[in-house]
Amino acid sequence: MKKILLAAVAALAIVGCTQNEEIENVGNKAEISFGTMVSKTTRAAVTTIDSLQKSGFTVYAYNTGETEMKNVAAKGLGTPFMNGVAATYSAKWELAGGPYYWPFNSNVQFFAYATDASATYKLNDSDIYPIITYTINDDASKQKDFVVAQLINQKKTESTVKLSFLHALTQVNFSAKGSNADLKYTISSISIEGVANTGTYSFADSTWTVTGTTGKYIYPTAENAPVSGTTVADLDQAKGALMLMPQAMSASSKIKVSYNVYNSKDVQIDEVTDAVISLDKTANWEVGKKVRYTLTLSSEGATISFAPEVGNWNTNDDTPVTPPAE
Repeated sequence: MKKILLAAVAALAIVGCTQNEEIENVGNKAEISFGTMVSKTTRAAVTTIDSLQKSGFTVYAYNTGETEMKNVAAKGLGTPFMNGVAATYSAKWELAGGPYYWPFNSNVQFFAYATDASATYKLNDSDIYPIITYTINDDASKQKDFVVAQLINQKKTESTVKLSFLHALTQVNFSAKGSNADLKYTISSISIEGVANTGTYSFADSTWTVTGTTGKYIYPTAENAPVSGTTVADLDQAKGALMLMPQAMSASSKIKVSYNVYNSKDVQIDEVTDAVISLDKTANWEVGKKVRYTLTLSSEGATISFAPEVGNWNTNDDTPVTPPAE
């Protein structure tokens, strides 16, 4: 899985004497600052440094003293000393309301996510780890690769502290082939319906609890995307894949596809509109995974079969594409 690494660099700084009790003695304070790194890719990356710098990220930090995260009880994180701090980029990362300093000889727990108006962060009294509620945009062109990060049990250090941002959603793409080698097909639309559009992400186990359903997600394909014979054609476009909520498929989950069929002389012989493919009991959509559905288009439109192919986002030969961040 591709990761975006954020370094929390401990840099010595001398500041005034009026400080919170969490802060260590004057003359030994270490400021928390951020720098960024991202691995290079050969094709359009899902989340790039440029897009992260454009959106920024939001970070929470908790001082749990001598207690490590595995021993924290409900309400044990207490009040964050970095409370939803906005990190923005202008030549370098800057933290709103800063500077912030490492607590003396204490464990610090970091939780962060790409700043997005659709995300709501919360720490319930009954929970140990925080959660984020997120809603998928109905418009595929406005969907984003939502990334999250956590780093626990960190202590003051002059070495770089790396915070890894991970993909929290499922990326869905399509390929297609015909059932007859002598025919040609043009796909006019593909959509996914009957899947949950809202979920709550738990930092405790990196899973989602989903709620709600949405009407339709229209897959962005080239106009009248061509498919020739039985050769598999990937339908990915520069403006990308669907970024959807990880979840189990249900009886209401389905794909709809419309396409035209032509003979070897380019004469149209059939038109198929909103053919339905049930996704019930097919593979779950998982956090940070990509799912590719390969549609088999029949010459008469009587039957349509499919084969999902699931893979991590870090496959070298198929770097996924995504709509650009706004």
